[in-house]
Order: sequence, then structure tokens, then C-alpha cells
Amino acid sequence: MEIIVELPSFSRKGVDKLAPRLKDLGFSVFLPENPAGIPALLAAAVGVYLRTKYELGVYISTRLVDVNLLYAYSTVLTAKEFGFKGVTLLRGDKPAFGETLETNSEEALAFIKERVRGVDLGLIVSMRFSMDNIQARLLKNPDYVMVIHFGLGNMDKMVEVSKVARERGVKVYPFVLLSLEKSKGLFMQLGQPFVETNQLRGVCESLKKVVDGIVVSSPLDLDTAVEQVARLCF
Repeated sequence: MEIIVELPSFSRKGVDKLAPRLKDLGFSVFLPENPAGIPALLAAAVGVYLRTKYELGVYISTRLVDVNLLYAYSTVLTAKEFGFKGVTLLRGDKPAFGETLETNSEEALAFIKERVRGVDLGLIVSMRFSMDNIQARLLKNPDYVMVIHFGLGNMDKMVEVSKVARERGVKVYPFVLLSLEKSKGLFMQLGQPFVETNQLRGVCESLKKVVDGIVVSSPLDLDTAVEQVARLCF
């Protein structure tokens, strides 16, 4: 099971602080573009940096609420040329500044997949979707899906989602929100399901049997989260 660490990138110093440890552990990174709609370092630029300096496995997202189809296409070309593992096409939260664009993630996926080979393209699936809606999204033929709103309370549904995805050759990467000192309050504020540290080993053992990897998220406690996952998920 691949371990992917969500790394919101607001400074080069923060990226350089964590990257060597991730490389030692063999973890990949997921670089969200402008998380929560606020300004951050460009995900594709940070991804190129992490690929060339640290040789990390890199996934990024592209927020279609911010950019047009041409920009998304160019981002995928960049990802291909620098050996990224994947680009997740998503709508994204309302931007803090500027206008909101209307590019659709499923339409962008179809358009770019016809024109670019050699890099995986993914979509977001929510565990709050009905199974019919999830299956409809899987029919759009992404190479993978990143699954949000996963928690212990919907493990059975996660198994069902994974089964349907694998029948279509789609890889599955659920987000595991790790409840640590600072991040727990954020997750509670957002109404997001999370996993306590004392539950992590069991969750990892269960998910190893059904998914291709997990995306570990604990944005305010990154160093601690990495060490907990290294200790409990191997």
C-alpha cells in the first residue's frame, strides 16, 4: 500500500524540512493546489522541485475553479515531462481572490486523456455520494480516484467502492485525516471524519486489503503525522 502525505506548500523552507524524511521512508507526496482557496506555492512548480532534488513520487491537484482548460492541459504536460505519478483534477473551494471559472473536472479529464499519455489522471470521489453517483464517476475512466470523507464509520462502503473501482481498473486512494493536537480542531470545524492515533494501525491493516494507497492528511501536525504513520502503518 502506497503511503502518500498531503503536503500543503506555503514556503520552500517548509517543503525542504519534510522532504528528506519522506524520501528516507519511501513515502510519496500529494501537493494540493491553493488549499481551501488561499494562495500557496504552485503545486506543479513544487512538484518539479521535489522530483528533481529529492526524487520523490509526486501527485498534485489542479483546481479548475481557478484555471481554464488550457492551463490544466499544460499542468498535465508538465507532470508528464517530470515524471509525476498523477494529477488530480478537481473543482476546488471558492477562491479567496479573483473570479470563479466553470471548467468541469469530468470534461477536463476526457479532453486531456485523449491528448496526453504517460501520466495518471485522477478525480475526487466523496464517501457522501451515493453508490450510483460514485459508479457514474468511475465510468468516466479516471486512472485513479482520491476519496474524501472516509472514516471508520464507512469502512464497509469503502470496501464496496474499491471493489467497483478495481473492476474498472481504477486505483483508489482514500484520504486518512489523522487527528493530532492541532489538526483535530480543524477537522472538527470542517465536519470531516478523522482517525485517532490509537485507531491508525487497525485502519491501515484494514485498508491494505482493499485500496492501492492512502493519502495521510494532518496539515497542522505534519512532522508528527509522518512519524506516526511510519510507526503504525508499515
